[in-house]
Amino acid sequence: MAAWRRQVVASAVTLVWTLAVPAAPVHAAAVETPHVTAELIAQRSAVQPGQPVQIGLRLQHIPHWHTYWRNPGDSGLPTTLIWTLPAGSGIGQIAWPAPRRLPIGPLVNYGYEGDLLLPLSYTAPADASPGSTLSLRAKADWLVCKEVCIPESATLELRLPVVDAQTTPGASVHTPQFERAAAQQAVPWRGGQASVQQAGRELLLTLEFNPPRPAAGKLPAVHVFPYAEQLLEPARHTLYQTAGGYAVKLALMDGAQAPATIDAIAVVQADPAPGAPTIWGNSHRAVEFSAPVRVVPAIQLPDGATPLPTGSGTALPQRGNTDLGLLAALALALVGGMLLNLMPCVFPVLSIKLLSLVRHTDRPRALRIHALAYSAGVVLSFVALAGALLALRAAGSAVGWGFQLQEPGVVFVLALLFFAIGLNLLGAFELGHLLPQRLAQWRSQRPALDAFGAGMLAVVAASPCTAPFMGAALGFAFTQPAALALAVFAVLGAGMALPYVLLVLLPGWRARLPRPGAWMLHLRQALAFPLLATVVWLVWVLGQQAGIDAAAQLLLALVGFSVLVWGLGLPSGRGLVARVFGTVALVALLAWSWPATLPREPTRATPAAAAAPSLRAADTLSAAWQPYDEAVLAQRLAQGQPVFVDFTAAWCVSCQVNKRLVLNTDASMQAFAQSGVALMRADWTRRDDVITQALARLGRSGVPVYALFAPGREPVLLPEILTHRTLREALAALPDPRS
Repeated sequence: MAAWRRQVVASAVTLVWTLAVPAAPVHAAAVETPHVTAELIAQRSAVQPGQPVQIGLRLQHIPHWHTYWRNPGDSGLPTTLIWTLPAGSGIGQIAWPAPRRLPIGPLVNYGYEGDLLLPLSYTAPADASPGSTLSLRAKADWLVCKEVCIPESATLELRLPVVDAQTTPGASVHTPQFERAAAQQAVPWRGGQASVQQAGRELLLTLEFNPPRPAAGKLPAVHVFPYAEQLLEPARHTLYQTAGGYAVKLALMDGAQAPATIDAIAVVQADPAPGAPTIWGNSHRAVEFSAPVRVVPAIQLPDGATPLPTGSGTALPQRGNTDLGLLAALALALVGGMLLNLMPCVFPVLSIKLLSLVRHTDRPRALRIHALAYSAGVVLSFVALAGALLALRAAGSAVGWGFQLQEPGVVFVLALLFFAIGLNLLGAFELGHLLPQRLAQWRSQRPALDAFGAGMLAVVAASPCTAPFMGAALGFAFTQPAALALAVFAVLGAGMALPYVLLVLLPGWRARLPRPGAWMLHLRQALAFPLLATVVWLVWVLGQQAGIDAAAQLLLALVGFSVLVWGLGLPSGRGLVARVFGTVALVALLAWSWPATLPREPTRATPAAAAAPSLRAADTLSAAWQPYDEAVLAQRLAQGQPVFVDFTAAWCVSCQVNKRLVLNTDASMQAFAQSGVALMRADWTRRDDVITQALARLGRSGVPVYALFAPGREPVLLPEILTHRTLREALAALPDPRS
């Protein structure tokens, strides 16, 4: 009787699970951090004793934040799981979905954005009792990054019901997500073979289909991701189509030794349509392969190899300059540095230096010392600025040339500095009168210090500008090891100092300079006004970055500084109170003003929302500039419409000049409209990693950059100094939309 009752109870339990379990979700509590929502999920609603079931870690990232693949690339850490399982359980390794390339300035990382599932196989204990519930716990650790990287962790739990061997577990609400994750995983490549040529650090990977693909038609772009960390430089990835398939130029990292074989995956850039075959011969977008390495004297591309744009994990084309070459980059840096002296942000400072040159035309030795000290100040300042920039990039910050002016605090200090120099040129105060007598005497005996400081000041003034040829050189520098990047910056500084050095060292040039006289005082006072105009511009930049209140507070700080200077100019008896009052006023105003200038998250208009009206009326070109949005840009190109992108910043003087003289004129707007070109403006006034990555894909690291995108073509980069003629010629070269 007891046996009969137990059989009835078991049958009842089986019936209940058969009817109820397929519709009931397994129990798992999600953990939400500021950047990621994490939870453990299962593909099926239950598990049978001793049988496997797919479970996984689900990470839902907030927009523009990412975590990493098993090989994170240039920086980052892969996600890890530490399990606490019921006795007799088995757990497999993470079946990593194919990652994306995530450019961060000159670096490239491998990882994921959006909704991610990291699946793995769990096997229940063979003695698990039907009707019981298994509790699976895991400590998950991940590194989530955007402009900064933040390590996060969570302790997660998944409760799996157990059914008997006669009951088939039903699907869970997460089953479709597991199916998508399975389609994103790499499968062994059966339709071809891979091999690698090695010459020094240079590698050439060839992927040949078997049987060969038809020669007609362009193959889709692929990305190659090696399994081994710290083996290949992620940023070196040049793709070619060959008669047999693909060729990819890669490079070993510094100090890395090529193994006998390289294990990697190749990923089609675009997701295939559901059920549609890809170039790999199945519905998967990624394959894994093992490529033997063969050492050769020199890398040779197959005959007829043609380059393919690879993008950076998006549908956007890119234009890199990693093949520019070191000598060419150094030559461009030298010429760009020389032209930097003609930029409106540098010319006032250089004019002050030339004014001091006139005072010493009769002292050749003193002139040579000044020239050497000035050059040292320029070159060392460029190297120091480059070192800081490279260090920030290595730490994960997406920064580029002019990065310091993206911080309102730096703009605040520069405005005070240029205001002080302007008052000094007008004769409101002399620096020597402010210093203690011994320090003033020590300074007067070392005039080279003034020249060195002038060189540093010139670099500070030059940082908002990008001269012609300079952008390509800097773009190359940020794709190279630190030593080569610093060499490019040093040559850039040498080019900037070269015109002044030539003027000093060649006596024929000095003979043409006017003799010292009363005119020098008038010229010195006149040079104050461009510097005061620079202060006005910096106040406007601060207003763009931190609001009108911050601009007003900066103006009050300038007033406080003026009170201090006025007090210093009074006779000692009456001036004591004024000096004390001025000092207290300046310190109080600085203390009150400074908090408003601290960096904060920029307020940007939602690009998709801003662009929505023009997308609903795609046949009508709006003359207004739309905020930069990569999704909208890709959609425009997919619709066959060219797009002109203005990469600009409020602190970039060249940008503002080009905007007023060329871009925002009626003639240019009419030319854009006649060519059917959509207009976008990428505002880099505040730090923005999306724009920084877009610049890196174009081989640039600073503004201004003017890029003309056309469907099926690489972007065309216009010169840093725009003219109506160059703009018209670029638009005229666009394909006829009617053809």
